[in-house]
Amino acid sequence: MQVVSVGFIIGVIQDSVETALSSSGDVIFAATAEFMEWKKEGKELPI
Repeated sequence: MQVVSVGFIIGVIQDSVETALSSSGDVIFAATAEFMEWKKEGKELPI
């Protein structure tokens, strides 16, 4: 039973980490696309 509990906990942690990585990747992709649009329009980038 302890093996099942440990496996479940590892599964939950793994799912949380995968979701966090996916979300952060999406944010970086969206920000890059937005900055490229600003660059095309001649806007100053917030650096």
